Amino acid sequence: MPLHKTGRPAPGGAPLKSVTKSPPAPQRPMVAPLRPGASSQRAVARVVRREAVRQIANKVQPERPRPMLRPLAPPVKVMPKTPAPALNTLRRPAPPARIPAAPRPGAVVGAAVAGVAGTVGLAALHTTNANAEISAEVSALQASLSDLQTRSLFGNIQSEFTNLDQLLTRLSELLESARQKGYAYQSDLETATYDLIGKWQAAAPTVTQAISDNARNFQNRVLGLNTQVNNLNRLLGSPGAAAPVLRNTQSQVNNLLSEVMRIEADLRRYYSELDSQARALTNRLTNIHWALDQLSQSKLTMGSAENLIMAVKARWDKEGKDDPEGILYITNRRLVFERKEKVATKKILFITTASELVQETLIDQALGDLGAWKAESKGLFGHQDFLQVQLPRLGDVALHLDGQDSKEWASLLERARSGQIETEHTTLGTGISLADLTRPLTNADIMELQSQVHDLQDETMLTGQRQELAALENDLGAIERKLGELRAGGYVIEKNLEADLAVLRAQWGRVESNSMRTLEFQASQLGAQMETIGKDLANLTGQASDLAAARPLYMQIKSSLASIEAQADAAADTVLAQYDEYADEVQGFLAHLEWVEWMLQAVSTASFRLLATESGIAAAEAVFLNPDQRENGILILTDQRLLWEDRVGAYELKVDVPLQAVLEIQKEIQSAEASGADQDILAFQLGPQGPLPLARFQLALPVGDDWLQMVGRARSGGYTQDRAVPLSEEELERVRNAPQQCANCGAVFTAPILRGQTEIQCVYCGLVTRL
Repeated sequence: MPLHKTGRPAPGGAPLKSVTKSPPAPQRPMVAPLRPGASSQRAVARVVRREAVRQIANKVQPERPRPMLRPLAPPVKVMPKTPAPALNTLRRPAPPARIPAAPRPGAVVGAAVAGVAGTVGLAALHTTNANAEISAEVSALQASLSDLQTRSLFGNIQSEFTNLDQLLTRLSELLESARQKGYAYQSDLETATYDLIGKWQAAAPTVTQAISDNARNFQNRVLGLNTQVNNLNRLLGSPGAAAPVLRNTQSQVNNLLSEVMRIEADLRRYYSELDSQARALTNRLTNIHWALDQLSQSKLTMGSAENLIMAVKARWDKEGKDDPEGILYITNRRLVFERKEKVATKKILFITTASELVQETLIDQALGDLGAWKAESKGLFGHQDFLQVQLPRLGDVALHLDGQDSKEWASLLERARSGQIETEHTTLGTGISLADLTRPLTNADIMELQSQVHDLQDETMLTGQRQELAALENDLGAIERKLGELRAGGYVIEKNLEADLAVLRAQWGRVESNSMRTLEFQASQLGAQMETIGKDLANLTGQASDLAAARPLYMQIKSSLASIEAQADAAADTVLAQYDEYADEVQGFLAHLEWVEWMLQAVSTASFRLLATESGIAAAEAVFLNPDQRENGILILTDQRLLWEDRVGAYELKVDVPLQAVLEIQKEIQSAEASGADQDILAFQLGPQGPLPLARFQLALPVGDDWLQMVGRARSGGYTQDRAVPLSEEELERVRNAPQQCANCGAVFTAPILRGQTEIQCVYCGLVTRL
């Protein structure tokens, strides 16, 4: 069914928090809550399938860019002066992955201090007035006061919490994409990942509330120091009189700092272990992805039923100058070393001027033919990992591993050759593991099977799809209400929004009818099979006294369960296909309106006011990369101007440039290898009216391409033509008939005349001409 496409400009900011009096926009949980005992692996798979489609549907439209879905964890009030702690993760692959279209369980984190004032109004010491005898102590106290003022909001904890939330999202992405690429081992990853997310969901509300409570408490206590600070300022010229007050104030500040650090340590205990586990799992998955990438670039041909276990960068140590470097692979069949290095093909005066990549297999040995092997640590401090392997024709071979533990590789070889590695093989789609086929049946196995059947009930009833359809109808109502609020709040561009909503409303009846008809049919088919499984399970429970005799029925139920799991997945996909594209349209529309709402809040809380008939388009949290210093604030685009307001301390409008004065705009990429995420920088070439010839802004989110399109459209007048409330001819005529030169000195007015402008001041004589 074709859907009406509603491309919209992406505001490209992050939800504004502490500068607005209204509550933050509703949060969408990133990881769906996990039922007790439910299959974590299947839950992850369902979430990922849903998100993969969403990512494709939300691609930017070339003419009117679609908005990104708003980040689910709002940031702190202003961007931190220093980068957040680095995450050792891979770069985001391509759209299939944001697993959490359910995740980001810590979405509540950003709201932790939403109701708390952004910056404590702590008085400052007049260090320049201090007598020389106490100057150093006064400066030290001021530094402590500044530190206390910053830490009292627990921004570091909030930043760490948000980073862990992002790490868990990335972890789920890496896991799903590794399975999609065909990696079949380390079957504990799914359980470990989803268990970790479950613990995170349990911890997040507790820490969120603790951050909020402690921030409020400490702001009140820090404000209580103002009386002493003001008293000390009056005594700074007299060392004798100031000394006791200075010592007393320093003591109180130190006590508060100690308490803040103690509370930070207590809060970290809630999630430090989760963070450690998440990073360990991320490192494992990073190695897996690297191995898969190397295999895809190699010249190896995998045999039937052969699967990659791991790969590592290695050097064949022949104790010579030309030791070959390459990649060591282990599969469930072979150990392979492929040389992969660039060699010089042309040199001039010992300087390489041309080279080529050489790839050739130097070792290709079946695991069953390997001799002995052992792990060794060499080097001055024993930090170099070597794997010593005996090969039939080559004898002892020393392989220097780069970045992985040789003991782990020795263990991999042992488990792979013995076949034990297959117990770590994922069993998606079969439901029966090697352990099921070999070990004795126990009562615990029967109880686990009962739990699996119980957990599958919701899936076979397609409960998740029923809930999504109900949520869709609620979202339609939310769109209608929010759009009305935005129009009443002054959002007058995008005149087609009402028509877009009418189209979605008209389509809903057919979408709902088709979806429910398909859902009921699929649920009835699955229900009949579940009834049969339930009867077999009852018989199995009755045979629990004779486990050997019960084993055939147990295996039959396991097989049937695996079959119906696959059918339930297929049924869910069939139902999802009826409304999935429509759901993305609805949620994309709602997300866009939430962005617009945030932009209007940013404008309404600013220190300036827009001109009459001037319309806001987008807002983004951005750092102004001033040559003198980095300043945090909000970048705002209207249909007439580019504005940037400093929002640290007292708000101050520092960039106010008509769009006609923007000569050129370019996007730069600032590499951030430590965090694995590049950052977008917008560079504006400004005319003489700009604060600088070149103004550069680092965006808090990677939406630079959206901003390039929006600025271009605003400069071309596209948004002026797209107004829901047309401009009056009188206003346009007033701008066209504005005087061209100063009546006093005759100087030509060069600055553009904007709609709503009421006067022009001559830059030469200063005369103000009223319009």
